[in-house]
Amino acid sequence: MNSVIETYSRFAGEYDAPENLGSCWGCVGRHSLGLVTLAAKHKVVVDVGCGVGRELAQFASRHSVDVRFIGVEPAANMRKIATERTARHSNVQVLEGSFENLPLASRSVDYLYSILAFHWTTDLDQSVAELARVLKPTGEMDLTFIGRQNGREFIRTTTPVFFKYMTPAMMVKAASLRKQLTLEQAVTLFGKAFEPHKLSVTESYLTYFDTLDGHWSWWVRIEGQLVDIPQAVRAECDRAVRAAIATLATEAGIPYTVHLLHARLRNA
Repeated sequence: MNSVIETYSRFAGEYDAPENLGSCWGCVGRHSLGLVTLAAKHKVVVDVGCGVGRELAQFASRHSVDVRFIGVEPAANMRKIATERTARHSNVQVLEGSFENLPLASRSVDYLYSILAFHWTTDLDQSVAELARVLKPTGEMDLTFIGRQNGREFIRTTTPVFFKYMTPAMMVKAASLRKQLTLEQAVTLFGKAFEPHKLSVTESYLTYFDTLDGHWSWWVRIEGQLVDIPQAVRAECDRAVRAAIATLATEAGIPYTVHLLHARLRNA
């Protein structure tokens, strides 16, 4: 199984925990949700990488039952929670799938959105082709995902530590799990499948400050699981990484800068 999918499935039960919702990623998720814009004309709405279904449930509760909501999620335990969370909404369906293989008919979707998931795709070109395939000619889209400069403070500080415990090949493998693009790369990628007058791709930088324990709670839960470090030195490496992150402390807290890319498709 894809290690990213396996990791998210394993930690699905923690996604509603206060530590996660209050972390910088909880804040980024809420910011990204604000970029999702449903209109009256959107009757078939798809959330790709719907996770535990929080956003699906929110949207379904605010819209009439004639709007069909479909969540697509590759991680089994995430799907299970999302299905349970949206069970009272007859117009919500949660399906197994991914950007690379959307379980949707061609030209069937009015509006598609995704929050902090597209960077996990394993095949960028195939994923964009799938998005173009399932959207109606009048379909619209909002994707928000992380870019190349994400977490730059942490990367600068922790990379020398990781090089002590990992081979260059291991570092490359860990980095390759995410497809973090520059703005220029994202413009080129989405421009292959969508008409330029309908498409806009923009970027933003948001810096969040937190305590060491606050940052460490999500780092060790997700990032740490995706770094393949020999078990014999794992605890030692974790201590060294934590110490390195602590050196970033300021009066406002420890900063983590999120680099976001936003691909927006509109017909008007």
